[in-house]
Amino acid sequence: MKILVLTNEFEDESFGGAATAATGIAHMLEQVGVEQTVVVPRSDWQEARWLGQSPRLRILGLPRNPRYFGHLGMIKTEVLREQFPELWQNWDLIHIQAINFTPLAYALAQERIPLLYSVYSFLREELGNRQEAAMQAQFKIQEELLARCQGIHLISQSQRSYLVGYFPELLAKTAVLPLGIHRPIERWQQKNSNRFLYLGRLLDYKGIEDLIRAVERGGRSRRQLHLDIVGKGTDAYVKYLKSLVLTMKLESNIQFHGWRPTPEVKQWMTQAAALVIPSRREAFGLVALEGMAVGTPLIVSRAGGLRELVNEEYALTFEPGNIRQLAEALVIALNNPARCQQFSAKGCERALGFEWSRLAPEYVALLERVKT
Repeated sequence: MKILVLTNEFEDESFGGAATAATGIAHMLEQVGVEQTVVVPRSDWQEARWLGQSPRLRILGLPRNPRYFGHLGMIKTEVLREQFPELWQNWDLIHIQAINFTPLAYALAQERIPLLYSVYSFLREELGNRQEAAMQAQFKIQEELLARCQGIHLISQSQRSYLVGYFPELLAKTAVLPLGIHRPIERWQQKNSNRFLYLGRLLDYKGIEDLIRAVERGGRSRRQLHLDIVGKGTDAYVKYLKSLVLTMKLESNIQFHGWRPTPEVKQWMTQAAALVIPSRREAFGLVALEGMAVGTPLIVSRAGGLRELVNEEYALTFEPGNIRQLAEALVIALNNPARCQQFSAKGCERALGFEWSRLAPEYVALLERVKT
C-alpha cells in the first residue's frame, strides 16, 4: 500500500500532540510494511527538500513562508504541482491530518483517490465558535472536508459524540481509534514530592489559569506546592498568566520554562511529583498517556477523551473547571507519596495497552476499508 500523508506537524516540527500522533502513526505503519510519503511544513527551513528516512518512509519538507502558504494558511497547490510533480501519482490513499492541506488534497485526489481524515480536534468546538471571519472560514473548510472525505478517523468516543450531535450523517464512514505510544526507556523516580508539572500548549481551554488558582487555594500546604509550567503559547496569553502569578504572589511557587526539546521534557516527567492536566476540553489526552507510560502519577480533569483514558483507579481526577477539587487533589498528592506510587504502577500498566504495535492491526484495517 502506498500512502501520501499530509500533516502540519511531524517529528521535530511540533506544536502539540498532533506531531506525536502523526509521527507515531507513520512509524507504526512503516513497521508493518506500508509505504508512506509525508509532506510537512518546516519552520527552520529556507527551501523545500526531500528526506529519505527509509525505503518505506520519505519526507518532503516545505518552508513556512509565503511561497508555499497562501490565504488562511492553505498550502499553494499550483506551486507544489510545478515544483514537485511526482506528488501527482496514483496513491492508494491520501491521509490528511491538517486542514491547511485541504485544497492540495482535493487536487491530488481528483475524486479518484480516497481521502482519510484524522481529526485531532474539531476546530469550531476547540476555539469556541469564534466569530471572526477567518475563524469561521476555517471551520467551514474543516466541515467540508469531513463531508467530502471517504473516511474519518476520530481519536475518542468524546469526538464521536460531537459528530452525533452535529453531523450524524457522517457516522457511517467514521472509525474511533485511540492514539498510541512507544514504550519509553525513561522511568519516573519519586524524588520531588512537592514539584508538580504542567506540560503542553498554553491555551485558555487547557485550564492553566484554573491550576494557578488551585495552587493559590492550597491552604496550609501552599508554601510547599511548586508548579513547573513547560510549554508555549501566544505572547499575550503567557503575559496574562505570568501577571496572574504575580498578582497572587505565587512567583516563588510557580515557574514558567517555555518550550523544551523532547529529551528534556521526558526528564521533567521523571522528576515531577505528579503531572497535572487541568483541561476544560480535551479530544484525547496524549500527554496523560505519555505520562502514564513513564510512570508519572497523574492529576487530571474528567474532560472529553481524558475520562475515557483515565479514571480514579489510575489517577486523582476532578471535574473540569472545579478549582476547589483541583486544589484538594494537589494537596492529596503532596501528602500521600505512597498513593502516588500506586498510581504510577497502575498507570504504567494501563498505558502499555496503547503501544503502537498493539494498535497496528486496527489502523491497517481502517486503511484497507477506506482504500476500497
